[in-house]
Amino acid sequence: MKAAFPLTAFALLSGSASAQDTEGGETGTIPARFPPYLGGNSPWFPGPNVNDIPYGIPQGCSVDMAAFTSRHGSRYPDPSAYQQWQNLSTKIHSANFISSGSLSFLPAWKPVLGDPTQQLSKLSQGGWKELYDMGVTYRWRYPQLYTDNTPFTLWSNLYPAAPRVVDSARLFARGFLGPNATTLGTVYTLNSSDPRSLVNSLAPSDLCPNYLDDSGGINATLWANTYLPPIVARLNALIGGNLSFDATDVSLFPYLCGFETQITGTTSSWCGVFTHEELREYEYAQDLRYYYGSGPGSGGNGTFMLPFLAAVVQRFQDGPSKAYVQADGTVWKPSPLIATFTNDGQINQLVSEIGVFDGEEPLPPGKIPQGQKYVASKYVTMRGTIGFERLSCGEKNASGSVQDAQGERQQFVRITLNDVVYPIVGCDDGPGSSCELGKYAQIVREKQRQAGNFNAICGFGNGTDVTTFLTDTKLPFEKAVVP
Repeated sequence: MKAAFPLTAFALLSGSASAQDTEGGETGTIPARFPPYLGGNSPWFPGPNVNDIPYGIPQGCSVDMAAFTSRHGSRYPDPSAYQQWQNLSTKIHSANFISSGSLSFLPAWKPVLGDPTQQLSKLSQGGWKELYDMGVTYRWRYPQLYTDNTPFTLWSNLYPAAPRVVDSARLFARGFLGPNATTLGTVYTLNSSDPRSLVNSLAPSDLCPNYLDDSGGINATLWANTYLPPIVARLNALIGGNLSFDATDVSLFPYLCGFETQITGTTSSWCGVFTHEELREYEYAQDLRYYYGSGPGSGGNGTFMLPFLAAVVQRFQDGPSKAYVQADGTVWKPSPLIATFTNDGQINQLVSEIGVFDGEEPLPPGKIPQGQKYVASKYVTMRGTIGFERLSCGEKNASGSVQDAQGERQQFVRITLNDVVYPIVGCDDGPGSSCELGKYAQIVREKQRQAGNFNAICGFGNGTDVTTFLTDTKLPFEKAVVP
């Protein structure tokens, strides 16, 4: 059974039912409401505008190139997660109990999947909607970056466990291109397990023996041991009989909230179980999981997407009219909109190096810090998106055209996370808190220098550390897929 009005549940538990308590039901999101504190288990939502920077194009500027790297859309659980759902269901329905308050729905609850053998690990209907809507949104947002009825190229990680990443790219293409997507669009899947793709894929760490994501390790464990016991005690007090939840059970409840809501399109009853403060504590557990698993606190783990970032910046420096000679000798002029799709680990690796979180103090494992900027729910949601815009800016002259004192436009980079502008630390004095393109290229080069040799960090290969697939669709580990 589903809670039709989740704000009521949040109000009872947290004493507040402000608009910030839930997301959803907006353009581009799933129709149901959900709390915006679910980290990597959240359906997509835009914002919030934590930096108070307007998203509109700065006066005197235009976007002449853009790039984005998006996580796949909302999905069904993987087999191991679904086994946890089934174990929880068995535990509940094997017990004799009476539950009250926010747990009154327990006797009627069961996992919501209708056909697990066909659904596990794949995109859900919520994911379909997120990606199709995203395609339409980007077509509206950047009409100047695409000419009607011309070819359009996208890239996708060839995730071996399920087709959800390439399917996300396909659905985006359908929203972006409309009924002609199958004839105009091409998704190039990049096989990150092919040794020839080292450094040249959307999941380069897949080939790296030195890469180990421990999901936050001791820091995540210490926080779990801090925040979960009081929640366990509070919830068990709502149950009479021989049913008792432990910390492992309770840590699953927000996960169920996010997944059930986007799978069914209605708000899950699990979304009303945690209070506002408890949800924020769960969110911080997600922050620690990503920060120390594959983010800024993970050492070399967070550097593997640097060659890709450098390739995006190089495309911006080359400009929207540049044509490239491909591996087979043909000449190709790519779209000024660079569309790429991958998984949450790679989104986290990339966000760690783009410069928007530089200088932030390491996240402590014992408390939620004040003024924290690195928050997983704001960028690594399902369909979580890192956006780059090349702004071409200058002063208007007497004829009305935009130019600088030398008669040429100046180029800047602006970065967005889930449609919110994030300034680059130490380089935000351009229009709309953007960074001059040449300066940003220097920042990225310095990050690569500090990271060291890619092959040494990876523990595999002794070749190039340059990503080229954004300018070459003829590489042997690329395969074309129709949207």
